Amino acid sequence: MKALLADIGGTNARFALLDGATLGPPLILTVADHATVEDAIEAALAVLAPAGGVERAVLALAGPVVEEPVRLTNASWEVSSRALTARFGFARVRLVNDFLAQAYALPHLGPAELMPLGGGSSVAGGPMVVLGAGTGLGVAGFLPEIGLAIPTEGGHIGLAPTDAREDAVVAGLRRLCGRAGAEEALSGRGIANLHAVLAGLRGAALPARDAAEVVAAAATCPVAAEALDLFLAFLAGTAGDLALAWGARGGVFLSGGILPRIADRLDAATFRARFAAKAPMEDWMADIPLFLVTHSAPAFLGLAALARMTEA
Repeated sequence: MKALLADIGGTNARFALLDGATLGPPLILTVADHATVEDAIEAALAVLAPAGGVERAVLALAGPVVEEPVRLTNASWEVSSRALTARFGFARVRLVNDFLAQAYALPHLGPAELMPLGGGSSVAGGPMVVLGAGTGLGVAGFLPEIGLAIPTEGGHIGLAPTDAREDAVVAGLRRLCGRAGAEEALSGRGIANLHAVLAGLRGAALPARDAAEVVAAAATCPVAAEALDLFLAFLAGTAGDLALAWGARGGVFLSGGILPRIADRLDAATFRARFAAKAPMEDWMADIPLFLVTHSAPAFLGLAALARMTEA
């Protein structure tokens, strides 16, 4: 069986070919460079399978997959399994939420692909949670005892400030964005939002910066550095909230494209302390393992698992 796998976000669309048991390397295309998902798939197939023979497709999409066509949350593409079948002759197309694929990857990640952040010990069969900041903020759970992943829109829960400074930042996000949801801080645009709000609070006349510019400026600009540190603090607190909500005794896993780019600012002890600061549940939180996913493309492990389920 040959299956086209895709992890499609708001910025990049990554494609790979599963040929039997062999998963090929990913091909990365920029979403904005292609008017439709069909155009991007055509370009991907020309590189990955020029001889044809691709029978199935499993696409992970950054947005809720409830009804078709699926609309991406942070891009203009619409995706229809019927349209893809008609265009490319696939025998079967499966559309899933992007973090559903991330969740199905969790059982396939080895120790070399996970960096522990502090202590804790996994409870066999305990629920797992994966969250990741990129163009948006994705969240999903995995229940090992029944082998089931559950997609969510947990990236849109509210932020939980813990002190007066964070209260002021959340109020600033509310003024800037209309709502201070987690994704308004914990995403690429979220870093830009934090920078803008902090510049206003500090009275600093700074240019508007996107996430990459904030990261680049952090070595010399105190406001940019503070924005990244606040991003990490909010991410740790949100991860802890999700651990409580899911009873995630199997572990919490941090994925997404942003965190690896600022890993040099990530102090494991500080991050872990914010993650676990959930009075009166600190002792319970101390037992939950917390990991940074270091695999370069973990979604494809989950997509491959889903393709095999589809084949069966």
